[in-house]
Amino acid sequence: MTKKILFFLLTVFMVLMTPIYTYAQVIHEVKSGDSLSKISRKYQINKDDLAKLNGLAKNTQLVLGQSLLIPGETYVVQPGESVWEIANRHAISEETLMRQNGLKSRVIIPGQKLSIPRPPKMNIWTGTYFVPKDKNSNAWMLENYKSTLTSIFVFEYRSDEQGNIIETPENQAHKIAWNKNLPPFATLTNLSEKGFDPNLTHKLISTPWLRQKFVKNIYSLLDSHDYKGVVIDFEQVKTKDRANLNQFIQELAAKLHPAGMEVMMAVPPKEGDQNPSYSSAYDYRILGKYLDRMFLMTYDWHWPGGPSGPIAPIDKVKLTLDYAVSVVDKSKLMLGIPQYAYDWVIGTNKRSGSAYSTQHAIDLYTGYQSQVHYDENAAAPWFRYVDKKGNLHEVWFEDPRSLLVKFRLVRQYGLAGMGCWHLGLTMPQTEKMLLEEFNVHKH
Repeated sequence: MTKKILFFLLTVFMVLMTPIYTYAQVIHEVKSGDSLSKISRKYQINKDDLAKLNGLAKNTQLVLGQSLLIPGETYVVQPGESVWEIANRHAISEETLMRQNGLKSRVIIPGQKLSIPRPPKMNIWTGTYFVPKDKNSNAWMLENYKSTLTSIFVFEYRSDEQGNIIETPENQAHKIAWNKNLPPFATLTNLSEKGFDPNLTHKLISTPWLRQKFVKNIYSLLDSHDYKGVVIDFEQVKTKDRANLNQFIQELAAKLHPAGMEVMMAVPPKEGDQNPSYSSAYDYRILGKYLDRMFLMTYDWHWPGGPSGPIAPIDKVKLTLDYAVSVVDKSKLMLGIPQYAYDWVIGTNKRSGSAYSTQHAIDLYTGYQSQVHYDENAAAPWFRYVDKKGNLHEVWFEDPRSLLVKFRLVRQYGLAGMGCWHLGLTMPQTEKMLLEEFNVHKH
């Protein structure tokens, strides 16, 4: 089952043509002997502020390999580090780092200070799936995160087999969102008691009269609840419904657009029209003509029901983007970024996994004092721990290193923006990095 992607947006592996001295952000990888006190003194910042920024308790004992976000643009070289390692961690080229610092060779020494450049901020459109709670919680969440958001996607509405929309208890989330200048979208899924239900989808979109009724009911929902638009999240659609799905989106856009309403759709990652074959129902080229935005679910290459591994390996993400921009106007494309962790029990014959917030992953590896490893090929961090029952776990998640690489892809490919599943799963570094990298579009 695909997790949607909390929400946040993007930028790229770019070689800068001239040095740019702007307020940047530094990523420090914890080495042996490091502590919050030692690092805060090295960078001349308050220890408690450093802990808060990185989702840590005030006196947390650091673990090898974890990455810390450091405010500012100055990086202090650590023993054994190379120009390549520092540049790669900050999603820039060696040449860019050397040019920024006037380096004539790749020889650097511990304690040396380097300026970390980044390109000027990029304007992007951001959205996140929002799971409503009580009214006060809704208000707090939207107030707390509003600076990083353009819109929210209220999760979620469903339909019965007759095309009637089932009401969801959103506790005035859409009204609160409008008050925060966050135009809300209604998320419509094909979930049933069976999970994501391709048979329900087939029934709703394959019969012309029922499809038209369904479209009218979607319009009525948006109109009565004052939603800006709809996010269609139909998963596991069967290949036989490819033409039906195209027709449904075309008819939905024709109904909503004259009223100033927008149509978005979440689609699975693809590397070609028929690759993978099980996602061939999603016709990027045709859908892209009628959608206002297409949310690329570029994650879950590994999921709890399968073997452990990176959730969004960067090579797979790039292959999806390569294909998407070849058939869809890039100004409509949004990069889906995972803001959650997957935890697999791997010490048994049958592997099983669970999902939780990125912040919980941080709490786990610091709690168990588990070394954090970074897979350079996948651009993804991971760690292992043994629970109280003696079970061996492997956890893959996101950290500042992996996020920055994904953020930079937005710029590299010229995308409209990004999004994730779901608001509240992020770590504190996410919001800080987002606002340093981007100007978030506001209506």
